[in-house]
Amino acid sequence: MIITCPKCFSADDVLPPQRLPDHLLQYRCTNEIHGDHEWLTTHNAVQPPSNVQEGVTDDLLEPLSHCVDTGDPFVEYGIVEHRLRTRFPELFAAHVAEQGHSMFGSRAYTASSVRFGVALGRLERLGELVSEYGPATGAWRYNGQVTYWATTPPPDRRRKTWAEYCTEIGRSPEWTDNDRRGLRTT
Repeated sequence: MIITCPKCFSADDVLPPQRLPDHLLQYRCTNEIHGDHEWLTTHNAVQPPSNVQEGVTDDLLEPLSHCVDTGDPFVEYGIVEHRLRTRFPELFAAHVAEQGHSMFGSRAYTASSVRFGVALGRLERLGELVSEYGPATGAWRYNGQVTYWATTPPPDRRRKTWAEYCTEIGRSPEWTDNDRRGLRTT
């Protein structure tokens, strides 16, 4: 099982866990971009559900590459996910049905907290996207900070937040009943 960092969505810099009392595992990611990040979990929590197969994010790579537009400033993660949902609704709904979404409440390893981020990280390692961390806004603010994505770094390092994007398209930056409509979660 590959463990990815919940901060950078990468497994590259995650060290083997330290076993703590009460069957807890302490993981540490040493990614240079965000600095050391540690988290605790249990052995049972890191076991893959029986329905998870290798390559679970393969079908997200091509669609997500079309969710960060050439010429965009760094766009907050929520914008990328919203574009995935509106441009590829069946794919988005299928991943949410299999793995859940943070809009339905806190739960580990949802499509929104892991799958989409892992796929974006893969696109970055392939050289198709670049990312940086910035403030989380609107429905994503519980994260404190999130990734911002671009095809190439804008010369002025300009960013567009989820809240700004929502104002532009005339929607609430918070989760709405309409966001949840038509989606099911495990």
